[in-house]
Amino acid sequence: MDGAVGVTQQPILPGTTFTYNFTIPMDQSGTFWYHAHAGLSRADGLYGGLIVHAPAPKSTVRGLMARADDYKQDGYTKDLLLLVGDWYHRPADQIYAWYMRAGSFGNEPVPDSLLVNGRGQFDCSMAAPARPVDCTGQKMDLSFLDTQHSTSRIRIVNTGSLAGFTLEFQDRDFKLVQVDSVDVVPQDSNSAGILYPGQRMDILLRPSNREQADSMTIHLDKECFRYPNPVLTSVQTFPISSNPNSNPLDHSYSSSSPYTSISLSEVATAPSLLSALPDKAEQTHVVYTKIEKLSRNHNIPYGFFNRTSWKPQTGNPLIQLPQEQWDENQLVMSTGPSISPPGPDNATWVDLVVNNLDDNGHPFHLHGHHFYILNVYQPPIGWGAYNPFTDAYPPGLPPPRTSTASSSTEPDTDTDTNIPNTPYDLTRAQLRDTVHIPRRGYAVLRFRADNPGVWLFHCHILWHSASGMAMLVHVK
Repeated sequence: MDGAVGVTQQPILPGTTFTYNFTIPMDQSGTFWYHAHAGLSRADGLYGGLIVHAPAPKSTVRGLMARADDYKQDGYTKDLLLLVGDWYHRPADQIYAWYMRAGSFGNEPVPDSLLVNGRGQFDCSMAAPARPVDCTGQKMDLSFLDTQHSTSRIRIVNTGSLAGFTLEFQDRDFKLVQVDSVDVVPQDSNSAGILYPGQRMDILLRPSNREQADSMTIHLDKECFRYPNPVLTSVQTFPISSNPNSNPLDHSYSSSSPYTSISLSEVATAPSLLSALPDKAEQTHVVYTKIEKLSRNHNIPYGFFNRTSWKPQTGNPLIQLPQEQWDENQLVMSTGPSISPPGPDNATWVDLVVNNLDDNGHPFHLHGHHFYILNVYQPPIGWGAYNPFTDAYPPGLPPPRTSTASSSTEPDTDTDTNIPNTPYDLTRAQLRDTVHIPRRGYAVLRFRADNPGVWLFHCHILWHSASGMAMLVHVK
């Protein structure tokens, strides 16, 4: 029921229906979303939110009223969803056709505007006559976020095809409580980012403390914008509430905020969620990824993992076929139980080292599992690739400690367990399901392979995944 075409199911053909039947574990809750995983339909709007609330306490017998009580206990009275993403003013297949040609030189298509819950604002005079836009020129507001001076939980999803973004509130502050449906150490701020495509964050938005108009500003990240798009306004402000004596788009008072912007790549996971993380993994796999413009592919920018550019296999999905029948477009990383009999209690811990050889960062998402991010590194110059089978130590980490009692250069060991210290600070690991790996850098991901199946691991930039930047994790 994973929905990945060619991997776990065939596409849902026009005029047909398909019912997804799945069970949500009792210990899983948070902000998720559903979206098309066939072709490019996600960019054309085929997505939506999927919110999973934690089960009500067993002592509660009042049904739906339990959630209202939970809100109050958690310090908020309203639960709201923001689906935020970049948007192109042409159909996605036309955008993709422009990108998948030698003349694009691998420059990703820059969006034309952005949407919040399917709506946006745009300077209609900038629309090209050859590509008209159904445009009214009206300003959009987010007045539904103004909850009468009470605290609200805002669930934010990046539904875009390319750009990450930073969210900032003027005359408001919030508490960050979850990232990728995982509890984090709460932090107070009025700004957080960068939220990359596929990622989610939950904040508790507090009421305004001033008699001024307040607003929300979205800053699109320009990392992938390699050419100018004059119609795009990459920083947009939307009023939440108004005051007759103030300008709702005035940012002059935002500089007085006592907070610094929260970097989502550095937010700590709640310590209670790190207790299951072992000192060592039982399996280690290393992969390399890049957008390649090869002469044998007519210099068209295809995405690669190692030497394989992924595309869905025709016919039956992979999960219905023995692995020897998978075609040459399927790069697969196989994991299995380390002890017998196999089962969830005997699941294998796996380290996946992903080296990004590209000149752009990429947000990678693993289906079927969350993972612990043990380390992410971007070199100041050159490449920062890491191969634990050949390299003495991960680049970017401090050198291992050595014993002062002898001349030995072996790493210290834990005297209680006699297990060599790992090079990673496990107390700083982050539990996520999407990780942004910077240009020419690497990431080390550790996960428990306890969910049998065939799972896609792919860049969540739509143009990259569609062009082949994906691979498979086969949990046996």
